[in-house]
Amino acid sequence: MEYALFLIGSLFEYFAYYILLFTLFRFRIKPKMIAITLLISFLMSQVSYVTRLNTDLADISSYIQLVLLIVWFSLLFRVPLFYSVIMNFAGFVAGFVLQGIVIYGLMFLIDLSLAEMQDNPWILHSIQILTAIIELALCRLLYVMNWNFDFVPTSHRADVRFSGTNIILLSTIVLCISLGAIAAILFRDKFHDYFMFSYIVFFVTLPVFLYYLLRKDYEDAS
Repeated sequence: MEYALFLIGSLFEYFAYYILLFTLFRFRIKPKMIAITLLISFLMSQVSYVTRLNTDLADISSYIQLVLLIVWFSLLFRVPLFYSVIMNFAGFVAGFVLQGIVIYGLMFLIDLSLAEMQDNPWILHSIQILTAIIELALCRLLYVMNWNFDFVPTSHRADVRFSGTNIILLSTIVLCISLGAIAAILFRDKFHDYFMFSYIVFFVTLPVFLYYLLRKDYEDAS
């Protein structure tokens, strides 16, 4: 039963994650892309389940999954690796921040602790589904308001210059992920401390990252 709940929650989470990427970076969603997305969502849910069972990998499971998502997105949707890194980091940070808002909302409204959420599979996976629903609602808002980025090319042969805004974006990603991964190792047995630290890092990073995404969008359109 626990595996079934995990699978359902993860499928919703990954599916919403990919729809957010497609919407945010103005990809035209086709039936084939939906089918690929569902397949990747299923495969990633298995990776997530297996890595979380392994005590040596559980703390960095999210970051292992991020690397796989970057590689698979680049290969399956023919996006240059550099742009796949940018897209997946945007989705990763947005998802983390939204889930953090949901978790802190539950802590404030119904007085639940992080430990109680972790120990109750129904609550834990309900949070995943609720976060996914919020992400899909956000996708609708982005689409209606036309809040998207146009700079991601659809060819592997696109020229990528590591200077200016590209360097700033890449440096921001490396720094943020490094801090998160280091925190996961340092706070191995202190989930509350890890969550608080990571949430602050990602929450602070998000507006900075969005600013440079807008700047790159403007520069590439010029």
